[in-house]
Amino acid sequence: MTRGLNRAVATALTLAALAAPARAADVYRWIDGATVVYSDQRPPEGVILTSMPGRPALPVVTAPDAPPAEAAIPTPSEAEVVVSTRPATVDEIFELSGMRPQLPSIARALGAEYLPRPGQLGERDTVLVAQIVGRQFAPARLYAVIRDDFRRRVDQQQLDAIAVWFRSPLGRRITALEIAAANPDAAPRIAAFAAGLKTSPAPAPRLDLVQRLDWVTGTSQETTDLALAIAGSVARAAAAVTPAERRARAGLVERRIEEMRGQMAVVIAENVLAQMFYVYAPLSDAELRQYVDFLASPPGRSYGRIAHSALLRVVREVADRTAFEVLRAVPPQRWAATQRTAGPSTPR
Repeated sequence: MTRGLNRAVATALTLAALAAPARAADVYRWIDGATVVYSDQRPPEGVILTSMPGRPALPVVTAPDAPPAEAAIPTPSEAEVVVSTRPATVDEIFELSGMRPQLPSIARALGAEYLPRPGQLGERDTVLVAQIVGRQFAPARLYAVIRDDFRRRVDQQQLDAIAVWFRSPLGRRITALEIAAANPDAAPRIAAFAAGLKTSPAPAPRLDLVQRLDWVTGTSQETTDLALAIAGSVARAAAAVTPAERRARAGLVERRIEEMRGQMAVVIAENVLAQMFYVYAPLSDAELRQYVDFLASPPGRSYGRIAHSALLRVVREVADRTAFEVLRAVPPQRWAATQRTAGPSTPR
C-alpha cells in the first residue's frame, strides 16, 4: 500500500478498510448542528445518517476455504522482461509502479464517498452531485498534479536509482500483484483471506516481514491520513455552510477530525496487515525481504516519501473542493429533508 502496496493500491484500499474491515466494524456519519459526527456506534434514535457505511458484511470463511491469493494473477517471468538502461522518467516510474494504470479506479473509489445512498436525494440532486464528483475526481487532473509535484522534487539520479527496482523482474511481478489486489473484484477474496488468518495465523517469520513492511512504509498511518482527508473535507464543508449563529467554534471541527484518528487507526492497521498478507502471499520470504530492503533503501524511501506527499496533498485539495461544492449545491438540510420524505433507508 502507500509505499509497500504502492500509493495507488493504498488509496484504493483506504475506503475498503472502512467499508469492509476484517472485523466488520461500521463507521456511521451524521450531522449534529454545525458538525459532522463519525462514530462506530449507531446514532441516537431519529438522527438522519448523511451517508457512509453500514455496508453488507462480506462472507466469512475458514482458512481451508479461503481462495488462494495467487490465483489468476499474470506476472512476467524473468525471460519476458527486457530491462531498459535508458534514463528514467516520472511517467515511466508511475507506469511501472502501478500508480498511473490504477488512478481511474482510485478516483472512482474516493469520489464514491460523496455520492448519496439510494433514495437519499431526488434524481436531479443525485445527478448534480455525481457531476461535481466526476469533475473534481477526474483521473487526468489528479495525475497531472501528482506527476508535476513528484517531478519538482526528484532529480535524474534519483529517478534512475528508483527505476532499477521497478524495471526488475521481481519489481514488475510485485506491481502486478498489487494492481490485481486493487481491483474491486478482489475485495471479497481479501476479506475471506483475512478471516482465514484468524483460524490459521501466518508463521512468525512471515508476520515479522509484514510488520517490517508496514513499519518501513508507514502504511497504516498514511492510509489513516487518506481516510481522514475524505472525512475531514465533509466536516469542514458542513461547518462552513452552517449559519454563523450555529457554527462550531474555531478549531473545534479540526480537533474532532483529529479525534477520529484513534478510532480509525486500529481498524485500518488490522486491515493493512491482512491485505499485505493477501497481496504478497505468492512471494517467498526471500522475495518479500528483497522488497522490504528496497523500500528501506535511499531510493525506496525517496520514492515513498515524495509520492505519498504528492498523493496526500492532491487528495486533500480535491476532497475539500468536492465537499464544499457538493454542500453548496445541495445543502445538508436537503439531504435530510429528502430522506424524511422517502422514509428510512437501508444503510449501504
